[in-house]
Amino acid sequence: MMSDTTHVKRLFHLRFAVKPILLPSIVLAFVAIVPIVIVAIVPATVRCQTSNASNDTKQNDPNDSTSGIRGHANELGEWGGISFHSPTLIGKTPDARFGNIALRYGRVLASNESVAFQWTIDAVPLSILSIKRFTFTQTSLGTFTLTSTRDSAYGAGLSPIGFKFNFRPQRRVQPFASTSGGFLFFNEDVPVPGAARFNFTFDFSGGIQVVNSSRRAFMIGYKYQHISNGDHSPINPGVDLQMIFAGFSIFR
Repeated sequence: MMSDTTHVKRLFHLRFAVKPILLPSIVLAFVAIVPIVIVAIVPATVRCQTSNASNDTKQNDPNDSTSGIRGHANELGEWGGISFHSPTLIGKTPDARFGNIALRYGRVLASNESVAFQWTIDAVPLSILSIKRFTFTQTSLGTFTLTSTRDSAYGAGLSPIGFKFNFRPQRRVQPFASTSGGFLFFNEDVPVPGAARFNFTFDFSGGIQVVNSSRRAFMIGYKYQHISNGDHSPINPGVDLQMIFAGFSIFR
């Protein structure tokens, strides 16, 4: 029978395939977001080119409650997400489950009728990562039983680098695309013993944000997230997650 050491070495030999798969995975994420961008920005650009001076004045009027997202506005909100699938495009940990909640601060750096560009910072007070563990138990001479259990690790962190694009920012329903990067610190090594408690994160996401006349906003979207220790540990299988998330925020 293969020793436990040999089994672990072969299991995590797959992590060296990360680099060849990295480019296709990023392309896949952008392919998912690009249609949203095209559908939103093309008609918005035409409207922007045909707008008159009165529309420009309305957009920049801070007292106008119907002007949508204005330039230099601040966004304060919260959101939460849960995974529904754990692919192995970059990370090599199958059947992982993940959920988190976050507090968001955003600053609109530039805005016109076509797009609003925003810097975002997410503080993550709680993340839960559930991983399936397999154990071989000897039941008799030459007989072993394979059992599986789920272990959950709890973490918190920060995503200080985020970029968000809201298309048609003067409309009530606004498609958006975003990306962010940061870190999570867990109470134990993840996704396997011997990996690391400190892990880096990055994600691509897209969805719809609905902004009312009082600039209260609700959003729902899809996120592809990657978690790994960046090879600062000899064991780095990483975790990929497909998630659905929703949140509420206020623009001030």
